[in-house]
Amino acid sequence: MKPIFTIPKVVKYDDLTKPWYVYFRYDGKLIRKKYGINYIDNYAARSLEADLICQALLKKLKEDWNPLLPDLFTYNNKMSLIEAMEFALAKKKLIVAPRTFVGYNSITNFFIDSVKNLRLDNLAILDTKRIHIKSILENIKDKREWSNKAFNKNLGYLKAILSELLQWDIIENNPAHGIRSLKVGEIMANIPATDDEIKLIKEKILSEFPSFYTYIISIFHTGIRPEELLHIQLKMVNLKKSQIILPPEITKTGIERIVPLNPFLKAYFEEMNLSEYNSSFYLFGSRREFSNRGLKKDLDFIPAPNRLNRDCASKLWRKLIKDGLGIEATMYSLKHLGADKKILAGVELDALRELYGHTSKRMTLRYAKVVKEVNRNQIIEKSPDF
Repeated sequence: MKPIFTIPKVVKYDDLTKPWYVYFRYDGKLIRKKYGINYIDNYAARSLEADLICQALLKKLKEDWNPLLPDLFTYNNKMSLIEAMEFALAKKKLIVAPRTFVGYNSITNFFIDSVKNLRLDNLAILDTKRIHIKSILENIKDKREWSNKAFNKNLGYLKAILSELLQWDIIENNPAHGIRSLKVGEIMANIPATDDEIKLIKEKILSEFPSFYTYIISIFHTGIRPEELLHIQLKMVNLKKSQIILPPEITKTGIERIVPLNPFLKAYFEEMNLSEYNSSFYLFGSRREFSNRGLKKDLDFIPAPNRLNRDCASKLWRKLIKDGLGIEATMYSLKHLGADKKILAGVELDALRELYGHTSKRMTLRYAKVVKEVNRNQIIEKSPDF
């Protein structure tokens, strides 16, 4: 049975800043196409081009063209850099975790704004060179006052987005490849607190907000990201097996992770009497009736039906530790501290990598600052005589 389609029509506006598009239905599904018509800044010329597109699409539909299948071979020669970025972003959305997509989406928006600022709107993706990408990135860096670290992070996102175009045979080479990362010094905020500072942190939190203490030591012991912790429900915690199972929808990598509970952290979880609560409750949730009236030590970071957001934890850490004690270490640095302590206690780097859910040792090395020190000590202590 042949598919049913409608005759392509144009949605147009007198205001040329509003995007035009051609639309039709194919087997009941609405299809919209632009094909670069919005880069024509003359009404009559744009209207003529849109009408020609309608005629061409109708001809293709009558020839059994299926618009639901990829149709890039006739389009990619005309695809602009902006259209290519939008296309790649749409494809990325289908395969990456939601939180990762936020980063891709942000750099794409910044990138498109910069393309327009530099008057590269009509630059075709096939004509895009490394110099164009470098110029666009430098423009964004200056405008948004990126640090070198932020530049490098967004460069990585951009390379990944453009690589999607390779997969669809739109480009043969990634124009962002070969752009060097900028030098980044160690960020002081990520250096863990000292042993003396840790003592002060323990005393402060245990005396003023005890339920928050179990939350922060969970970061230290498990390496689970602060935001992931707030998504953990009681049904994911198995005290009999001493583990937490993180489903893919709450992990940064989109991969299920089984996190072991050591005896120290398990003891705190046992004191929370988790079995007494509904399994759908959040491990570190809230029982407050009004979410806008500030955190309460008896109602927050406890097994509860309402999920706290990441900002709640950050603000509480800032209030108690940064402002209250004048200690600059971030809450996230507890993950670094946990890595250091484990390595010094003899935990292998591969075990730590699995615990943290990293795909490479290089990523784990960013957290375990003392690995080089341990390696140097091994050379000193275990090297044989001549």
